[in-house]
Amino acid sequence: MEPKLDVDRLRLIQYLNECDKHILKINHAVNKMKSFMPLTVQKFDLLNEDDKEHIDQLIFRYTKLQNAIDERVFPYILKNLKEDIERKSFRDLLNRLEKLEIIESADMWDELRKGRNILSHEYSSKENELVDNINEIFNKNIPMIFSVYDRVLKYLKETDII
Repeated sequence: MEPKLDVDRLRLIQYLNECDKHILKINHAVNKMKSFMPLTVQKFDLLNEDDKEHIDQLIFRYTKLQNAIDERVFPYILKNLKEDIERKSFRDLLNRLEKLEIIESADMWDELRKGRNILSHEYSSKENELVDNINEIFNKNIPMIFSVYDRVLKYLKETDII
């Protein structure tokens, strides 16, 4: 008799593989953007289409990574702990993840979500706001979300979930 596959665990591995692909693409975009970062309005106006495509890839993959962690990985962890997540607000879930030390702080994750929301609603018509947001994603938010993902992986390994 074949052992029963743990469908939930396989699903988690798929989620983590998805996150890993986004991280790979983010790192590629970051490496391509290093030559013109930090960005200024003047530099932005002079960027060629290839450089702008790297910015688009960075924003797209950052958004996708955060969505994958928000909507799939975090709920999986809490469901695995038998938490009742159906009746709780997302902020309650973040607070629980903070108590478990999976995220550094719920406030920090909220800030990452706000940054994502600003950029995911198409580019701002004000170039200075756009440039500031790109710089913040590049310099602050990406290292923060990578740190969160590392903590998630560490937690999953320490608890023998993966």
